[in-house]
Amino acid sequence: MLTLRPYQNKALDDLWTWFAAHGDGHPILEAAVGAGKSLLIAAIAQRVNAEAPGTRVLVLVHQKELLDQNVEKIRAIWPGADVGIFSASHGRKDVNNQIIFATIGSVHRHAAKMGNIGLVMADECHLIQTKEQGTWRKFLTELFGYCPHARIVGMTGTPYRGNGVWLTAGDAPLFTHIGAKVTMRQLLDEGFLAPLVPATTHARIYTDGVGTQNGDYIVGELARVTDTPSLVNDTCDEIVKLGASRKSWLVFCVTVEHAEHVKDALRTRGINAALVTGETPKAERATLLAAYKSGRIRALVNVAVLTTGFDAPQTDFIAMLRATKSPVLYVQIMGRGMRLADGKADCMVADFTETVAELGPVDAIKGRLPSQKGSGEAPFKLCPDCGSRNAASATHCTSCGFEFPPPERVKHGSRASSAAILSTQVVVPETIWHDITRVAYNIHSKPGKPDCLRVDYWSGIRQVASEWVHFDRDGWPRTNALSWYARRKPVGYLITPTDTEQLMEWIDADDDFELKAPTRIATRKNGKFTEVTSYEFNPTHHHERSPAQVAA
Repeated sequence: MLTLRPYQNKALDDLWTWFAAHGDGHPILEAAVGAGKSLLIAAIAQRVNAEAPGTRVLVLVHQKELLDQNVEKIRAIWPGADVGIFSASHGRKDVNNQIIFATIGSVHRHAAKMGNIGLVMADECHLIQTKEQGTWRKFLTELFGYCPHARIVGMTGTPYRGNGVWLTAGDAPLFTHIGAKVTMRQLLDEGFLAPLVPATTHARIYTDGVGTQNGDYIVGELARVTDTPSLVNDTCDEIVKLGASRKSWLVFCVTVEHAEHVKDALRTRGINAALVTGETPKAERATLLAAYKSGRIRALVNVAVLTTGFDAPQTDFIAMLRATKSPVLYVQIMGRGMRLADGKADCMVADFTETVAELGPVDAIKGRLPSQKGSGEAPFKLCPDCGSRNAASATHCTSCGFEFPPPERVKHGSRASSAAILSTQVVVPETIWHDITRVAYNIHSKPGKPDCLRVDYWSGIRQVASEWVHFDRDGWPRTNALSWYARRKPVGYLITPTDTEQLMEWIDADDDFELKAPTRIATRKNGKFTEVTSYEFNPTHHHERSPAQVAA
């Protein structure tokens, strides 16, 4: 058998434990950057061979580079393995071997030729749709027709789609659980990854007014606010200054045109920079990557190509000129700088966008639950901590042990409150108490969304905080709003407002209607915002949590 690191052995044992406890379903093995996915794939295939001789294994990848990495690894550590390749790039269509490595683009029309497959491993499985469509799903559905008892193990460091929703959610998700995991935090703590360190940047790429589609910014609109002469010059000035003591730079841009401008700007500043895009011919791309890895090129400017299937451990500086809302892309980009290399202590990250501030520490990224739409109760519920499916009545997640809170108290889509790149860099914000001299109420309107009540708190001539109270929404937001109102309503008022507009009518038109105001409030910073965490009312000095804190 292979010699594995302790965390790799544990991941395999956890996966086999999951299989023993689940007679059906398909698990994900979450393997962060640096976990050794190629080694884990080889180890799974070898263990299957040892425990169930004759079981045939199909390993699916989406690009030739990943296929080559996986095949090279299994041949190096298991020379006797019966390995075949099904890939047009290799000019091979092997179908009779015990272990077949295939690119999905080459094999997707040939499920009938695969024979009896017992186990499928899908590398970078976050690319697989969570509904019955797309090349991967069509191929696997056809394969299941010939091999109804086959099981699938998904391999990825990001077990969620580009929009952040767990792969176990969706109209018809293929995967049911996170069967085992090797997390980025674990690898950092055990010294198997290089830490990221944030750089202080001054030039800023703002995304106000940029539309979104499929969970990320629309590229054309993002380029409009990013690729301007002043921003290109300002950001490149800072890149050169910040990266002065760094040896190998990766620069992420929005479009080919933007990347051309950045490459030219770096060259005019004396930096040996090269450009790699999806349009770069394969031979030229291979030459450029080799030059970068050898140190002959210092800065590699790219557009969405150096995220998967690319390892350059010596990378010690990353410049983010491409804003993203996609946690998958964010984790992939940051992972490029976390490989270990001789003489490398860490990797500096210069984020000129608001990506880190909005998505939070990269080692704390998790999937999110889908929006709760439609009628009827689902036959299962998803764990918000690991994404695994559980019975609707479960009190604890069967995969990770998470204790399910009451349904209405689950907070969806939360973000980290610090721009730190790693969770160990997060500074817990200080709670500050303010004496309140005035409270102002106004209707807050936004196109396409229900109105809400905006409450502004003043201490002397300074506004210290604002909060938004949602009378016009259903469910927990309105419950919070009614609780907020019950503490503040004037004595003798027994009715509650139906919506924000009615409450404002009472405030504006009735001299006898005056909401009780707190004499003190507590606040703390949450990213760019200041949130109200609790209130104090005289004369009882009763402390009360804010609606946002109750919801959390």
